Amino acid sequence: MAKTAKHICKAALLLWAISGGSAAAQIGLQSLASPGAEALDPAVRRWYVPQELVAEHHWRQWSATNYARVPYQRYVSPSIEGDYFYDAFGNFLNQGWLIYNVSQSNPEEFGTVLFEAQRFRNWFSEVAVASEQKGQYAYALTISSDLRTTLTPMVLSKPRLDGIQFDFAMDKYRGTFLYAQASAPRGITNQELRRTNSTTLIGGRFEVQIGDFVELGVHTANAHQANSLSEEALLSNWVTGSLTQGQNRTISHIEIALRDDSPDDGVGGAAYFPAGSDIFITYRDGRVDSGREIRFEPVVEGGAPRPGYIEANGNDEIRLRYDFDSASFINRAAADKTEIVKVEFRLVVANDYQVWMTSDQQTSGGEPVFLLMTQAPGNIVDLSNLRVISFEAGLPTATHILGGTVTATDVMGFDLYGEYDLNWNYRKYPNILVEEHHTAAGIVGARSAPAYMLNLSRQWSRFFIYGEAYQMHPRYNTQTFVTRDDGSIDYQNDRSLMDLVEDNDDQDRVPDTFRADWAFPDRQVFPGWDQNNDFVPDINQNDSRVRTNSIPDYEEPFLRFAVDRPEFLFGVDMNNNFWTDQYENDQEPDYPYKRDHQGYNAYVGTYLAPQLKIIAGLLREDRISSNQKNHSAYALLRFDRSWARYGDLRLFGMTKRVEDDIADPLLQWAPDNTLRLGTLTEIDDPLLARDTWVNQLFLGHNIRAFSLNLQNKINWVVFHQLMNAERRQRWALAETDFFFGMINKAHYRHALGPLHLEPRWKSEFIKQSRDLFTDERRTTLAELFSLLAVTDVLEITKLQAGLEYLIFDDFNTDANDFTALTWGVQFKNESAYQGYKLQTVIGLVLERKNFKDAPSRTETQSFIAIYAGI
Repeated sequence: MAKTAKHICKAALLLWAISGGSAAAQIGLQSLASPGAEALDPAVRRWYVPQELVAEHHWRQWSATNYARVPYQRYVSPSIEGDYFYDAFGNFLNQGWLIYNVSQSNPEEFGTVLFEAQRFRNWFSEVAVASEQKGQYAYALTISSDLRTTLTPMVLSKPRLDGIQFDFAMDKYRGTFLYAQASAPRGITNQELRRTNSTTLIGGRFEVQIGDFVELGVHTANAHQANSLSEEALLSNWVTGSLTQGQNRTISHIEIALRDDSPDDGVGGAAYFPAGSDIFITYRDGRVDSGREIRFEPVVEGGAPRPGYIEANGNDEIRLRYDFDSASFINRAAADKTEIVKVEFRLVVANDYQVWMTSDQQTSGGEPVFLLMTQAPGNIVDLSNLRVISFEAGLPTATHILGGTVTATDVMGFDLYGEYDLNWNYRKYPNILVEEHHTAAGIVGARSAPAYMLNLSRQWSRFFIYGEAYQMHPRYNTQTFVTRDDGSIDYQNDRSLMDLVEDNDDQDRVPDTFRADWAFPDRQVFPGWDQNNDFVPDINQNDSRVRTNSIPDYEEPFLRFAVDRPEFLFGVDMNNNFWTDQYENDQEPDYPYKRDHQGYNAYVGTYLAPQLKIIAGLLREDRISSNQKNHSAYALLRFDRSWARYGDLRLFGMTKRVEDDIADPLLQWAPDNTLRLGTLTEIDDPLLARDTWVNQLFLGHNIRAFSLNLQNKINWVVFHQLMNAERRQRWALAETDFFFGMINKAHYRHALGPLHLEPRWKSEFIKQSRDLFTDERRTTLAELFSLLAVTDVLEITKLQAGLEYLIFDDFNTDANDFTALTWGVQFKNESAYQGYKLQTVIGLVLERKNFKDAPSRTETQSFIAIYAGI
């Protein structure tokens, strides 16, 4: 009986060994099971633990191997089906692979963890979603390295965030939470990254629907430095950040710079009053030293002495250097510099000042980097704004934004959107002897920088109104520094920055700027010039990243008939820099309104007919930090109508009385750029509208009668100065700056049996004092005559030929006059091959130019090309 029981125990043990491994794993993380019955026998003979080999191969240590009937099976990796994973409570999750993991543990060295497996890219294309929906309740957790996400355009908007977004929605409530590690390399990491120093982005938004027409929202966004060794409170760390290991080092000296906030005028710059200024130093034990009391004064450099104060005008600056290694501090201070936990400055300043600060720990390549603390509003030059400003020293640790929105739809006929946000830029004073560091933001009395916008509109019957009011504080900031793995920060390098609101004027998938959380900037930025959404500028469609072409289509043989210069694009130019607003590209974050601007704009209008609209409005915009302004009163007319008999007519006209001296420089895509090698061109605002009448007129008409197509357009922009000759001479302005262009086109299609003919004519007249890229004064006329012929050679083979004659006349410079004769021939085959649609073209183009005062030139191009499509 005992022998039978012993055999039963052995069988049970073998069964556990064969199946119990995976089953035990699925139970979860529990204490080790008791040993089998046979293992408890008091025998000297070795006990062989029946684990993997028993379960996988039925292999037994005491049995001789014989593969006569059962073939040998090779070993396989124990992780061929992945690893075993458990949740935080020890419950078994599954056997598989970890594809994404992020965690943060404090206080702990290398406590920030990020892992994105290669399988995350190969299996899921770097996007994984966990979601559920039941009734009105729905949520989704999205993880991606290319996450398009927006809270509001003033707070957070990123086309490619490498992070996590959690969303939930109910009938009346919606919410979003964001998390990302900005200091981590984008995309796949292959192995777990553990860091002590990191830069973390968190954000969120909550919306509630009130009734049927009103929606309220609150939101926050925060980017901060994280030090996993820090013992500061978690919530505080998430808001104000922590000093990294590279930042938390003893400061030896602090330097303050006072500069002219309006250096171009050369007067009324920063005024500094040494007699009323002081420094206050707080130590670990609570003692406070006053610089005046211990006779610890700054070393002052620069500026021009004035009675009672020092002044910095133009590009001059005043430097105040506080050296904690100087004899005056060492011999008189209450404690050593290593005991300092807080440094506060109280400066007496006046006029049009800027105050900047740096230290020996705020550097780039060993050189100090100054960061702006505050600046004077307006442009005061008579000392009437004399004041004491107080602020604390420290190193940047966090950028925090908190705000709310209200949206109303059809409330008493009105639509409303309002948003108010506050921005804090936190800094902390480093001290390696303390765990919690003193935190400061802004200056005393202005810790935060506000920004708001309000849009209101209504339409009833054929009338409509629109109004907008806004203010973007000069120090409103959605940018933060990003740490390296060792905790150091390069405060000058663009690669050490991250934007919560990206500069992405063309609204594509790639940010326009070079930042720490993106591998390369977008150099192919041409807002509004890609109406067909093929990522190629419409004025150079035959350019590509594979085959470059630097000749704009409006100058290229056979293409120039259909394509017109960008100067013939029209639209509203509210900032008066000679560029239509919708085609502008700048280097600022894409806020709804420009930073350092405040004001309002309002207009009323009516539809005189369904296709005819007139508007009258008033713009009052000021620059907060100076006395610059953009004030205008304007009227606008727009007419769009199509007739079956008379064609399409479009009319746009705008006249405005403007006083605008706010510069709006641009960074634009030049027409001769290429996608592969092109760079953006900096364009200064010519400030043509300081005191000016500005008139715009566009008239376009298209008509098609049978096979004849006629197109005509006129674009006229003129800036007429109201200033006298003396004031115009001061600003180097002509009495009138203008662009006038007229284009007439005609083409006719006719079939002569198998031959299709298309004669074409285009006339382009330009008279200008400047265009979009130059201030070249010119008057030109180009007459283009061409003939295209197409015939089918076989079923899928076409023969195309063309002849073009161009007459170009420069009325100002005869040396630029020329005629050009171009002919071309091309065979085209369209066929299917191995599942692809092949387009094969073989041809030759020859162009001969005859110049008035130069030798003739002949250019030829022969080509054989195959294009494969699907």
